[in-house]
Amino acid sequence: MNLRLPIKIFCLSIFMVITMTMFSQVRSTQRANANTGISSSNAMEYRQRFGFISVGYHSPITTGDNFMGQGLEGKSGLDFKFQIYVYKQFFLGLYSGVSYFDVKDTSVVGNYKKTTLAENYFYVGYEFLPADRIRLGVLASLFGDARFKNNFFNESANVYQKDRGKLSSFGVYFNYELSSHLMVYIDYAYRTSKTDIRVAPELNDLFERGNYHSIGVGINFALGTGDLISGFIN
Repeated sequence: MNLRLPIKIFCLSIFMVITMTMFSQVRSTQRANANTGISSSNAMEYRQRFGFISVGYHSPITTGDNFMGQGLEGKSGLDFKFQIYVYKQFFLGLYSGVSYFDVKDTSVVGNYKKTTLAENYFYVGYEFLPADRIRLGVLASLFGDARFKNNFFNESANVYQKDRGKLSSFGVYFNYELSSHLMVYIDYAYRTSKTDIRVAPELNDLFERGNYHSIGVGINFALGTGDLISGFIN
């Protein structure tokens, strides 16, 4: 099944929803601030947080002419994030997650039945506050690690093989504040695993790296107020 069209339709739908919500919220915020006399700088300071803890669910979608795009099919995934604001809306974070894949073509990856991918990385990014209750963030990974656990077809025993690689991730997120310390989010990431899988030279291009999209939802729990550097200065 070609998943590129559904991915594009989904992403376009999310973009349209976010854009319309942002426009509505910006107009509402401008009217509210004009009536109450609250400046934009004071509003941003009021919404400043020290950090967040996030838990979520994501759907991995393999793509490209590589062993993941041709041989694996994404099923589900879970993730955990801890994010701290270093100065204003600049942040650092730690991501830890797991993605589950079924094998769709054993002629590509071998006689496996499923693959579990453990993902860990630090990340850096910036967050925008375009309107009341809305947070938009962009981020990129640092020092990413990927660990593949490939389970073979074997009814009598749990037989598996492990491979490792370097993980890179680029993503965006949309947060909506339900309260000052609780919010829901939608996020998207494009991830690449550069592997150390040893194969015949003619298969190097296929197994050198694996690409996949990640579309997720989850909950954020806010921690404290004020960023790290401003807290020390003040």
